[in-house]
Order: sequence, then structure tokens, then C-alpha cells
Amino acid sequence: MRRRILLVGTATLALPGLAIAQPASPTPGWPARPIRILVGFSAGGATDIYARMVAERVSAAFGQPAVVENRPGAAGAVANELVARATDGHTFLMTSSSLSVGAALRAGQLPYDVLRDFAPIALFATATNGIYVHASVPATTIGAFVELARSRPGGITMASPGSGTTAHVTQEYFKMRTRAPLAHVPYRGSGTLMPDLLSGQVSSVLDNLPPYGEHVQAGRLRLLAVTSGQRLPSLPDVPTVAETVAPGFDVVSWFGLLGPSATPAPVLDALNAASNATLADATVAARIRAGGAEPAPSTRDAFSELLRQEDRRWTEVVRVSGARME
Repeated sequence: MRRRILLVGTATLALPGLAIAQPASPTPGWPARPIRILVGFSAGGATDIYARMVAERVSAAFGQPAVVENRPGAAGAVANELVARATDGHTFLMTSSSLSVGAALRAGQLPYDVLRDFAPIALFATATNGIYVHASVPATTIGAFVELARSRPGGITMASPGSGTTAHVTQEYFKMRTRAPLAHVPYRGSGTLMPDLLSGQVSSVLDNLPPYGEHVQAGRLRLLAVTSGQRLPSLPDVPTVAETVAPGFDVVSWFGLLGPSATPAPVLDALNAASNATLADATVAARIRAGGAEPAPSTRDAFSELLRQEDRRWTEVVRVSGARME
């Protein structure tokens, strides 16, 4: 598979309003060469876009170009393994919650351990999912939707953008918490499921927000709830799953920067500062929000704790639900 590499230097892809800091070295001799940020997905997706944002700041801060390198394959596992095994001190990973989900779904089958082989650097952004139904479904609230599913033999069909995706396992978690009988219908991406959802061949979907907004506005779909713990400022009238049918339910997709576990702490700290500085730029924050996500500056410790929580949650969801990577 062809790799797509983006070379980001201090004079390229400049983000408006991005202050250029004087090059600094967090530890003697680093960086000694270009810094690589691997992405386990194709160019153009959210993970790739966020990697480019961070790369611009890293280039400016440390006086070496940053290289964003796309290594799609095996739901991100190809890039994950390359970073986990990297020993050059200049290779890092921009990834998403698929890292934790994939580890739970393929426990014991991967050549790396998320908690052992990676050093969390910084959380970058979070994005919630929504539960949508076709306009013909006779449920106008999430509570009514759960009751309707329980009342129907075989439940209600619910699409996802693919088996093993974060949306899929979030759906399984929703089923566990609400005991709603939902028949999972996997597709190959949000675009491929849309025709069947809009025609009513599948009744509902749990997926991220951006692809569905225009169809809600047109009355073809209804957004019943979001999966984040708090209501979204942009959708103040849409309730959360937590406040309606499953107290404490709080699931968002996350995006963040990691390195190999042996990366020196000063380098991790410096990259954490660069990531948070990227998010402090108003233009960057606006671009993230325009894509349906929220900036999420963090400490290294906070990101480490999130990874531990994700490991526990998804391991349990996979164990109880029997979800599989198909």
C-alpha cells in the first residue's frame, strides 16, 4: 500500500495566528533529525488532520521538520506496531480511541500492549456519537426508543460504520446498559450505510455526528441522544444517554499523541506542551469544532488515566457482549 508522507517545516502549511517559537531542546541532542508522526489511517481523516496540526507546532518549537506519515492497515495496528517498536527517539503516533477498542477486540493477538509499550503524551480532541433513528420509527425520545426495541420480537436494527469500530463497541455498551435488543448491522463506513438508513432498511444508527446533521435538518432522521456525559453546547436541546436511560454513561471518541514507552520524560513533556499550545490557538480550536469535535488539552498523567479507563471498559464490554472484529 502506498504511503502518503507530509513534510511539515517551519515555513509550510502555516496555521493563521500560530506563533513561531524559538527552537528549543528538551534534552541534549534532541531532536537530531526530522520527527516522524505516524498515522494508522489514510490521509484526510480526523486523525490525519490533527497530526498535521501538531506537526506544524512541533516543527516551529524544535527547529526540525515534522513528517506526518500515513501507514493505514489492520485498523491502525500497522502504525501502532511501528511506533511501539521504534528506538530512534524521533517516532511518535497520532491515534484515536480505536487503539483501545482494537486492543480489547484482539486481546492476545497483537504484537504490542497499549499500556506497556506506549508512553501517553497528550490528549488532543474528543468527539461524541449520536443515536439516530429513521423518521418512520415511532419513537421521539431515547427512552421511547429503548422501550420500542424491547417490545419488538428481535428488537430494532442498528447500523454502524463497521465491526470493531468505536461506534460498534459503543453500541454494544449501550445495549449492555439499557438491555435494549438491537440487531447490529455493520457497514464499511458511514457513507455506505447512509442509503439504507435514509430508505428505512435499517431503523437506527450509532455514529459520530457530522455526516448526519443535514438529514436531521431535512426531517429524514431524528437525533435522539448523544453519548457524551454532558450535553453539547452546539446541541443544547439534545439529551445525553446518561441523563435519560443509562446514568453515568459517558463515551466519546478521543484522539491523542503517544510515543514508545522508552521515550525520555523531557521529550514527552516538551511534546505535551507543543500539543497543548496547538490547541490554545483560536484558529486551530475553531477548525476542530467545525469538524464536530472539541479541543481537549491535557496533562500526560490525565491521558494515561484515560487509557487505563478505556482498557478496563472495552475489555469488559467485549467480554460481556461477545463483540468481534469481523
